[in-house]
Amino acid sequence: MNPRAIFFDMDDTLLDTSGGVAEAWATTCQAFSVDLGCDAEELNKAIRAQMLAFWKDEAAVEHWRTKLHEARAHNVESALAAQGLDTSRAKLLADRYWEEQSSRFRLFEDSVETLDRLRAEGFRTGLITNGPQEMQRWKIQRFDLARHFDVIVIEGEFGRGKPHPDVFLHAMESVRARPEEAWHIGDNLYADIGGAQGAGVHAAWIHRDRLELKDDAAHVPDRVFAHLPELLTALEL
Repeated sequence: MNPRAIFFDMDDTLLDTSGGVAEAWATTCQAFSVDLGCDAEELNKAIRAQMLAFWKDEAAVEHWRTKLHEARAHNVESALAAQGLDTSRAKLLADRYWEEQSSRFRLFEDSVETLDRLRAEGFRTGLITNGPQEMQRWKIQRFDLARHFDVIVIEGEFGRGKPHPDVFLHAMESVRARPEEAWHIGDNLYADIGGAQGAGVHAAWIHRDRLELKDDAAHVPDRVFAHLPELLTALEL
């Protein structure tokens, strides 16, 4: 049975926020390496390794999700300290990275077309995103996303984030849909897939040809999409 309501994650589902990460870190580390007296590539590796380790256990660090700028500066400082470098430069480096990364954000080419098609077909739509209120609202405004949705749930506004079931229940109540009448599409197995399934919502994982579903994955999606046109095919549109 096709759903009445379809909810979407934002980052790396509709909006490409990771595609420029490697370039942004490389550019930032190159800019700071001379001042710090270190090799830019080694600095890059140290920061990226620290970030990866920090976010590996998402449940353990979920309180940092609404303080992403602070989390970034904290990790940069830890990486600099581990390398014996001047930690007083951590916030400046982290802020420069944000400027570099955010300038590279792009909507995926299939996002607006898919959302417009769903709205034209009468589906209720929602955006459910983790992260700070100001940052996520800035993205929504910059890319004119609000007009595509009947409900927008932002962790920093709502007070809870995915995978908490209340987030999905609130979205469903807002569009008057029951769990069996809703689908959620997202790229994060922990927050999107585990969260949606925990609320009784059909969960579709989108990997954008970047992610791999491992055999020991903690959460197995109900559907897997590479790109959003596959959603329209699944809905027979």
